[in-house]
Amino acid sequence: MKVQRVSFGTNSNYEPQHSAVQKRNEFLYYPKQKEEKKLKSVIIKFLGSLAAIAVGVTLYNLKRNKKPLSIVDIKGDSMGLNGINYKRTAKELKKKILYPIKTGLTHKKKDFNSGLILSDTKDKPLKEVLAAFCEHAYQLDIRTKEIPEQLSKAERRKWVFNTIEEAQEHYKKTNQYTIINIGNLDNLIDLKIVKSKNSAIEDKLIEINKNVYSGIVWAAWTNNTKSIPMYYNNLPVLVTKLVD
Repeated sequence: MKVQRVSFGTNSNYEPQHSAVQKRNEFLYYPKQKEEKKLKSVIIKFLGSLAAIAVGVTLYNLKRNKKPLSIVDIKGDSMGLNGINYKRTAKELKKKILYPIKTGLTHKKKDFNSGLILSDTKDKPLKEVLAAFCEHAYQLDIRTKEIPEQLSKAERRKWVFNTIEEAQEHYKKTNQYTIINIGNLDNLIDLKIVKSKNSAIEDKLIEINKNVYSGIVWAAWTNNTKSIPMYYNNLPVLVTKLVD
């Protein structure tokens, strides 16, 4: 409410010196203009509408662009990563490798890894988990290649080189990823924490992680946990232990 001071009576300068009645000031009260109220109401409604529209657009974009992690789930309790005891590892492999591939976020998602090294002290669980990972990918219609068991070191290296070249050509033609299981990393690379020079096969794998060869994820395991080269820390390579 606005308050404006007003006076009542004559405008005489005469005032009795001994008057028993004190001079009174009167005030006139009147409401704010209707136009001000209306303008304020319109502004509030307009801002509220803008906020509602913004929320609606955000929810729509999230719903349209973000797919649930269940997109990389498969049926069968014993199939793929469903059948391993390392549930946290299974979730990590789904979230950081399989999910970006299935949703096409490989070049947008910062934590996407184009290389995988599973590490633990025992060979058997490492082989089983990596095999389960490849089976899970296959069930999701992700192309997989696994290195044959009985090959010499020279043959293994040749197989890896040829498979990488073939996988890249396949990606150029079809835009389809290939996961290459190269098995025991120690059979291909001389693992050392710090190295002055990399081998040709190491440089080839690094080129994948630098997107020189696109559309490829290589996966390996090692029980030589204390000798994994430090340069993998600066590459999009997921080096992870088996965790329940």
